[in-house]
Amino acid sequence: MSHCPSCGRYVGPYGDSACPYCGAHATGRTSIRAVKIAAILLATVGLAALWFAATQAEVPLIQIGQAGATMNMAYVRLEGRCTRAPTYDPESDYLSFWIEDQTGEIRVSSYRAETRELIRQNRVPALGDRVEVAGTLRVREDFLTLTINVPEQLSVTRAEPVERAIGSLSPADLYQRVRVQGEVRATYQPYDGLTIVTIRDETGSIPIAVTEDLVALSGSPLPLLPKGQSIEVVATVSLYGDTTQLVPSSVLDVVPLEQPVLVATEKLIGELSTADRGRQVLTRGTVTQVDHFSAGLKLTLDDGTGEITLLLWQDVYDAIPDGRDLHCLLYTSPSP
Repeated sequence: MSHCPSCGRYVGPYGDSACPYCGAHATGRTSIRAVKIAAILLATVGLAALWFAATQAEVPLIQIGQAGATMNMAYVRLEGRCTRAPTYDPESDYLSFWIEDQTGEIRVSSYRAETRELIRQNRVPALGDRVEVAGTLRVREDFLTLTINVPEQLSVTRAEPVERAIGSLSPADLYQRVRVQGEVRATYQPYDGLTIVTIRDETGSIPIAVTEDLVALSGSPLPLLPKGQSIEVVATVSLYGDTTQLVPSSVLDVVPLEQPVLVATEKLIGELSTADRGRQVLTRGTVTQVDHFSAGLKLTLDDGTGEITLLLWQDVYDAIPDGRDLHCLLYTSPSP
């Protein structure tokens, strides 16, 4: 203070203790150092309070269809089902997958350190999994994405597999997780990055789709699966167009078996009916009539209980050993 609060006279630097004229006590100015210390303490307390509020506050849950332009860069939480198998680039550590709820679909992605942590913690969702995830929302005119910033804010719920026969699977089972056993019928690559393994049991056949992304995420190659190898597969039912297929969550879910899987039920010809349509059956009989046509042979097979027409395409006919005109032991699929 420059003036005495009691007598009003100018006291100058003497006013820090007492007025030299009237002896009144004068309050001095607050030092700059004290102001600095107080400011630092206040800022520290404020940041601590802000951090506590941010970590304790629940991230708002929204539906995918609610995301609009005003929510761009908002930090939100979503729940849904994984509807597309994850894609993964090992070189850039970029991971993405799609989830949907009743209101829409969105792509969820992560980068580098977050992706590596998700893989380490086994938090990468598979097709059909239930997903709850929080992240930064990015809204474009016709495209939505959510970026994962904290790996722990992604949780995945995977259903227990249900034992099923291959022939019982249909498009109605989309996203259902099942366990099937079968015999490898064929393995091929329609294009680079995708391997199709077709398996069959006595009720039918189905393809298994294994992508290079799945192999990279699994950290293990697909086991050797020669034709005729019996395997057990835990996978999710998917659709390729109108075709039902299986998509495993890991190549470790494709397990070779030592014991053979029954792929055909032995029946008498007279026992076959339209209920066996599409099934693999084993039947024995005598060829009683042979008719050639452009693509192969049409045989009449008789076992004493009935007759059945057997079609042999040319490539199959050429593979049958000598003696084919006497008896047959063949797989066949009855039709009405």
